[in-house]
Amino acid sequence: MMILLKKHIFFIALVWVTFCYSGLYAASLDSGYPDQIVLSVSEDLSTSVSVSWRTDESMSSSTLQIAREHSRFNIADSATTHLAKSELLEFKGLRTWHHAVLLEGLDAQTTYVYRVGQGEKWSEWINFTTTGGSEATLKFVYFGDVQSNIKSMWSRIAKQSIRTIPDAQLILYAGDIVNRGNNLHEWEDWFYASGGMHQSIPIMPASGNHDHGDSHAGVYGISEYWNKQFKLPNNGAAGLEGTSYYADVQNVRFVVFNTEMFNTYEKNREDQVQWLEEVLAQNKQPWLIMLFHHPIFSTKKNRDNIELRNLIKPLIDKYKVDLVLQGHDHTYARGKDKVPMTGDEQSHTTYVVSVSGPKMSEVQEADWMDRSASFTQLFHGVEVQHDKLIFSSYKVNGDLLDTFTILKTRGVNTIIH
Repeated sequence: MMILLKKHIFFIALVWVTFCYSGLYAASLDSGYPDQIVLSVSEDLSTSVSVSWRTDESMSSSTLQIAREHSRFNIADSATTHLAKSELLEFKGLRTWHHAVLLEGLDAQTTYVYRVGQGEKWSEWINFTTTGGSEATLKFVYFGDVQSNIKSMWSRIAKQSIRTIPDAQLILYAGDIVNRGNNLHEWEDWFYASGGMHQSIPIMPASGNHDHGDSHAGVYGISEYWNKQFKLPNNGAAGLEGTSYYADVQNVRFVVFNTEMFNTYEKNREDQVQWLEEVLAQNKQPWLIMLFHHPIFSTKKNRDNIELRNLIKPLIDKYKVDLVLQGHDHTYARGKDKVPMTGDEQSHTTYVVSVSGPKMSEVQEADWMDRSASFTQLFHGVEVQHDKLIFSSYKVNGDLLDTFTILKTRGVNTIIH
């Protein structure tokens, strides 16, 4: 009897471990009610934004209602209704519907209110505000790797970032939002930990190596969930939709590319280099910011992305990228004036590597660094004016760790520490 009981307990434990680590995790769905509502950056956030959400398999269609915010209770009376584009995801034994609407023709610097759902099953009404024109000040939050202990440890920094920068208009991630890209429970934890902030503030994510995985067919690529929950501009390198793209937000051109596929496949490497050359060359904004995962200059011992640096840094230098935001090495470091260059040139570009989650490492100090920190969870607030960029680094309790300002004078950047 005891032997049979032990076998039974072992079988239950084995099933539970397989259930959790295969990524087959009970979705936080409530019989047709929408969840995982996300605003994603569009090509022009002053007049458009992408909205995506999820329902269970019983709701194969869904809608979005939107109106100008007038602080009235009868919102639905003046709302317009948009039918979503809906896609079924069947993955690891779970069927979910993913819905999306690209809202266009919005007015700049205007607050709207929206909800998603249909029939009797709706989300709450949610406010968001479009960005302004090129002369307006832009404020955004930047996170390095989230990756692990998302619900228990990263949630603190997500909440503190909004308390510290309540008027953020955009939130950037430098990749590795989760640890295993095809494990649903990790994405569930991230949605919980972010506390609904992406329902009102658009997300601009770069993908990291941990955000990738094998498909059902065994093909390595971006997570099956990524392009269902993030509806990003479709203007990137061929075959890398949702992980390479650009967006012009007020006075900044943001360029995001996929360093994991750059490192993995030669074709993706060649296609992205060609695409980057075109997108950087066509920029007409006064500020140019790049966001990607693997750093040009590594900050962790025994890491060095030589091919990435050899192929991408010449483009960064040629087109005078102002700021490069990166992750991967689980440390903090930044530098500009001591960045290695050819001849007597001085770097126009400031490079930053950071980490927001609790998986942290020790910095490998290097000559190019102006400031660094080890074993410190951080978030960053960035304010971009016409001729000035202010970058501030905050600890998890909101204390300021580091700050610098880039002054742009006739196309030349000067950094003030």
